[in-house]
Amino acid sequence: MVDKDQRDALIKEHFGFIINTVSEVTGRYVEVGNDDAFSVALLAFDEAIDRYDEDRGHFLAFCKLVIKSRVLTHLKQENQQEADESLNDLHEQGFDPKDDKAQSNFDMKAEIESWKEDLADFSITLEKLADEAPKHQDTRERAIDISEASSKKRSITDHLFTKKRLPIRKMSRMFSVTEKIIKGSKTFIISVIIIFFKEYQQLIAWIRG
Repeated sequence: MVDKDQRDALIKEHFGFIINTVSEVTGRYVEVGNDDAFSVALLAFDEAIDRYDEDRGHFLAFCKLVIKSRVLTHLKQENQQEADESLNDLHEQGFDPKDDKAQSNFDMKAEIESWKEDLADFSITLEKLADEAPKHQDTRERAIDISEASSKKRSITDHLFTKKRLPIRKMSRMFSVTEKIIKGSKTFIISVIIIFFKEYQQLIAWIRG
């Protein structure tokens, strides 16, 4: 049985080894004082000390297996939580799917994460989208129609993805709507154009309801 002083000494001696193992798994620099994965690795190293015996081979090789297993499990749970939070954010915006099974659909979650990355290029967050999305159903549906039509017009999408803004005057003439209407829903329209342009099928079904 390893006592507390021996355990602390082992952790101190192999501190660099633990950091390097976490970095191998995460593929990033490890911030010791502010990294959940590192905290998980410390607990895993402690677990490995308790579980180790000579039949398991070299001590550090066994520790690495335990650390990698625990950190990978942590990362999967973390990614799952982020995806679930994204779904909740969309619910708050009024995007309420008719089919509840879509909420647990892996493709849906993958699309949301990809969409969030697309939105970041336009400095749009889900929180900002929630704040600026049309509140009235008629306004929302009209904005969705404009977005879908715009996604099929190369002159609009080229302008949007190159200049990171809508060609409002051109869209006003093309779709016979006032510039004020487009400006009032521009964050929402940009976000939905991306959905249609990237052909995020789950999200298209979601917003169409």
